[in-house]
Amino acid sequence: MKEKISLFFKGMAMGTVDIVPGVSGSTVAVLLGIYTRFIGALKNIDIALIRAIFAPLPKRFSKESRANAREAAKKADLPWLLTLLSGLACAFVVASFLIPTLMERFPLAMRGFFFGLVLGSIATPARSIRSWNYKRFLMIAACAAAFFVILGQHFSPPVLQTNVLADGSQTLQQICISAPCFSEPAQVLAMPANSALADALAGNPDPTATIIPQGTSVTIPKAYALFCLAAGFTAICAMLLPGISGSFVLLILGSYYFMLNTGKGFMHGLMHGDFHTSHLLYLACFAGGALLGIIAFSRLLAWLMNKYPDMTHAAIIGILIGCLRGVWPWQTVTAPTPAQIAAPAAFILAGLALVALTVVLQIRHDRLENHPGTSENPPESN
Repeated sequence: MKEKISLFFKGMAMGTVDIVPGVSGSTVAVLLGIYTRFIGALKNIDIALIRAIFAPLPKRFSKESRANAREAAKKADLPWLLTLLSGLACAFVVASFLIPTLMERFPLAMRGFFFGLVLGSIATPARSIRSWNYKRFLMIAACAAAFFVILGQHFSPPVLQTNVLADGSQTLQQICISAPCFSEPAQVLAMPANSALADALAGNPDPTATIIPQGTSVTIPKAYALFCLAAGFTAICAMLLPGISGSFVLLILGSYYFMLNTGKGFMHGLMHGDFHTSHLLYLACFAGGALLGIIAFSRLLAWLMNKYPDMTHAAIIGILIGCLRGVWPWQTVTAPTPAQIAAPAAFILAGLALVALTVVLQIRHDRLENHPGTSENPPESN
């Protein structure tokens, strides 16, 4: 029991860190000494395992089928993995209440914090490269240039605009939670379709926290279920890489706030006796995409890390550098005031400091284990 409790809290530590864009939960797994087993357990998830686990259903839970399912799960290290993932899920629930609120109230400061985290996280894959040569630098430059250009194309996630009538008791923030809304309340208010609402609320200190008159039509952007599936797939692929965060990928895709806000809305509804099926659909699609990513990418990652570890980490560095364009704090501010410059700059330094602390802890861990960098991988053959 003590081992399971310890593993649960390790999962919470991984989840809490990975929810913050720029810090990888896999890095924490390395620090905690469970990364190799974590990747190994994920690799064990395949169609054969899923078939074995669900075999008791058509067989009406016969004793033999249940025993076979338990044996398959134990062989795949599934009980250990589920305990770890339950801690990750709890961290997601806690963060879904906190982070969307911070993003709504302090958008510039939070973007600055995220920028500092991503910038500092470059140190983790850089430390993992054992042999530097021109091939590594070319890989970094190519990936950085490619993703810098891609993010400059002003990618807009596919959304479906729907109209919601205010009931006279809700603010825009509350409507965005119950919708669920794809964009932050301030972004919703800035939409051309909501110009009349923005003018009506313009005199209030915080328009998004002001009660909207009954019968007022509010245009809300909502996500497609298929997009949530793709977001879950790409986020879990990034989470498996030490040095890059799954939340960072969601931030680049424009779905970071949406997924946390959807989790917040679903839990908020349960606490008030409401069961939001639309929220559950989005969360289920995201989880399904993550499962597909685990099945597909864990094997590819294991092969790349074993065959080309240095080039893989160089590619990660390039991706992080190029994607800094997507988390630049002042990209939506044309003429920032001194206060709008100072606050994000301070939070950039705070993000760098947090990552630096993580790197220091990892260095100490490597020294204690006498196992520096990523030496668990054999030498690269390229």
